[in-house]
Amino acid sequence: MRVLPAPGILVKRPLLLVEALASRNDSGLGAMARLFVDGLRGLSGDADIKVILPRSGGYSPGRHCLPIKVDAKPFRLWAQAAFPLMIRRLRPDAVFCLGQTLPLIRPAGRYALAIPDAGPLEDLGRATSSHDAYNRRWLRAMAPRAQLIVTISRFTKARLMRHLGLPGERIRVVNPIGGAEDVRSADGLFPAGEYFLALGNVEPRKNFPGLIAAYAALKKKRPEVPPLYIAGHAAWGQAEAEAAVARFRLGESVRFTGYLSDADRSAHLANCALFVSSSLYEGWGLPLFEALAHGRPAVYHAGSSQEEFARGMAMAADCGNPGELARAMESLWSDTRERERYLAALRTDFGKIRDYDLPGALRNVLAPLLGIDAGN
Repeated sequence: MRVLPAPGILVKRPLLLVEALASRNDSGLGAMARLFVDGLRGLSGDADIKVILPRSGGYSPGRHCLPIKVDAKPFRLWAQAAFPLMIRRLRPDAVFCLGQTLPLIRPAGRYALAIPDAGPLEDLGRATSSHDAYNRRWLRAMAPRAQLIVTISRFTKARLMRHLGLPGERIRVVNPIGGAEDVRSADGLFPAGEYFLALGNVEPRKNFPGLIAAYAALKKKRPEVPPLYIAGHAAWGQAEAEAAVARFRLGESVRFTGYLSDADRSAHLANCALFVSSSLYEGWGLPLFEALAHGRPAVYHAGSSQEEFARGMAMAADCGNPGELARAMESLWSDTRERERYLAALRTDFGKIRDYDLPGALRNVLAPLLGIDAGN
């Protein structure tokens, strides 16, 4: 129970400083940053919240926090030079770093670090982007120095515990659920006719060459199969994906859309005949969650973090095996009874996921760092 101060006594509210520079990009890290900043409204009644955002970014947080716009290029230099100076000046009670980088010099307060997946610490076969050698060394050295690590799935928590040697109580799970409303934008564009859809930056761990091989096997068996659209930035796996299209002579059937606006992505998701999450490694799996939020039949990689929310509502398959993935795609596309079985479960069970209280979860996790009673 909170004791109210006597009239006329000024009580200082704790200050939470949030580094959300990742909100500028459209990757899973950027989506998590935006969702978490929006979810911090659960703390706004008890603390002042200042959010550091990129000056050039288009994301605007709600009125529950005060934005601080900065030019943080190059990011690593800013994080280790300018950021500590800002912390020293503001003297926050706690700092929440959403960009997966903790400053080496930490002048004041207690620190929470968000890590959306353990990829930088694991051997995924090829170092890519945030999974490069620099981030691998940096996370191993710096993450244990945070008072608290926030991650987005039990799957990732278990791996962080193993790789960082931290006890479970130092790592808390907050699911990135919120904002994925089933809205079919009237302004969004989407392909005519039936189509399959995969969503994500074209990088190796998304396994798009494997998906293309599975699609080629299905098309060989069923020539009438709809085209496959792959939506996302042409990233460091684009050449391999395009080579797979050329190898299987699928130039007219597999189409890369590049980056889609929010409205177009929503429209593509809402109208696809089948969504395929062929990714072999996800911290949580936001594209699949968005597809289920739009009520679409979907296939995902068995044994991945995605099972924490998709089990029974989407079809699991070994997406590393093109033959098995092809069979799953065919079954969910052409077998009406099988598809309806998953869609019925989706209609029944997905609402329970939507009831997740993201603001409440963030408040419960971060309140102790601010000296707030989490039970209030």
